[in-house]
This record gives sequence, C-alpha cells and structure tokens, in this order.
Amino acid sequence: MEHSDYPPDMRRLIDRIAPAWPALLDVGPGWYPLLARLDARLSSIAPRYILQQCKSKFGSLSFYASPSDDPSDYNEEFNGTIRAAEWESIETCEECGAPGAQYVIHLWVSTLCPEHHKARIAAVDGDPR
Repeated sequence: MEHSDYPPDMRRLIDRIAPAWPALLDVGPGWYPLLARLDARLSSIAPRYILQQCKSKFGSLSFYASPSDDPSDYNEEFNGTIRAAEWESIETCEECGAPGAQYVIHLWVSTLCPEHHKARIAAVDGDPR
C-alpha cells in the first residue's frame, strides 16, 4: 500500500517510521481508529517518538516504538500505553473495528467480528458467499 493510499491519520503514523524500516502498517483497517488513538496518546507522552514496526501477530497488534531516537530512553507510561492498545486489539475486529474475538483459521490467528469471521472462512474455503 502506498503512503497516499492510507487515511491522513495513518499517514502521520507512517511518517514516524524509522528510515531503516518499511513504511508500512501491516494491520487491517478496523484497527486504524485504535492506532489513531494510540498515536495521539504516545505523541502527548513523547512528541518525537519513533515507530519501527506495526503489524498483526497472532491476532494481536504488535507495535514496536521508542520514545526517542536514543536507544537507552525508557518510559514506562509510553510502554504501558502501547501494551494497553495491544490488549484492546484482541477484542477489536481487524476488518471493521467492531467487537471481535480471536479465531484460528487454517493455522492463522485473526481477531474478527462474527460477520467477518464467517466471510474469512468462506474466502479461505473457496465459498463465494
């Protein structure tokens, strides 16, 4: 996905990604509001924070960031805010943002609402519903 294909609040997040990392948010659009809230909170704690990676891993948000470009900089509030968003993600549909649950579909863990769970199963199993 190109930078300009993302919504404006996600482009601001991508602009924080460290130069050595791909400019990519590897999550579904249902988590974009969660990421926008996370970015706002982290920006208030550490205005120049750096993002290394943002992805879905085992149906949960994995958000790797640092409060600054100083590798020794540690901030418990910053890290706790990330952990809270990661926990929120396991109850939020990756596709639409509705309440969801984690499902294993063909060895892949996803967090989905009931509607998107059915659609994912149908897509994986080749059912055109």
